[in-house]
Amino acid sequence: MAGFAVAAVGAFVVVDRGGGTERFADLPGGVDVRLVGRFTPVQVERLGQLPEAAAVECDDTLYDVGIATGRLNLGQVTVLTAVKSAGLQRAALVQGRGVQGDAEMLAVDGRGLRLGERVTVTRGGRGVAGTVVGVVARPSGQPDAVALLPAAAMARLDGRSGCGEVVVQLKRRSQATAFQRAARGVVGRDSVVTYDESLRGHV
Repeated sequence: MAGFAVAAVGAFVVVDRGGGTERFADLPGGVDVRLVGRFTPVQVERLGQLPEAAAVECDDTLYDVGIATGRLNLGQVTVLTAVKSAGLQRAALVQGRGVQGDAEMLAVDGRGLRLGERVTVTRGGRGVAGTVVGVVARPSGQPDAVALLPAAAMARLDGRSGCGEVVVQLKRRSQATAFQRAARGVVGRDSVVTYDESLRGHV
């Protein structure tokens, strides 16, 4: 079966001793490993239960999204998943709080949305609504993003269950290879992964 696609464009690639590939890139925040493919909610939960994992979450990016409020209409913007784990954050909270439910979202500072505002987000004929409960700094890797939505809202916008990208924080850097092998057992196929640059020499 096909393995995961690679998240980072222009990542440095080397051939590993097992005949697969190891890819390295500067991943945002405390992300050690990024997997790209199709992951059900059960698979994401099981990946998070692996002994090598400190945190595992969906982290999708959706483009060509529409955002509307009572005073503002934005088209063809970028939205990201609002991850919950502190170690996986790609944007610092500057006002308000993090999301606690599927009908809440975060605005990116300076991109037009305001704290407390009711927002409708649409993409490809699908839509979700939510309230801005926090404002974050511009996210690393995606500074032009306008908003961060919970994983369930992102899945509804994309018309599927689960997610297409998963980010991982490891308990120890030396466990990167062990995590990759264990992840293969969870998703049922060989995986191509992107490692953070900091893991060079540990994989």
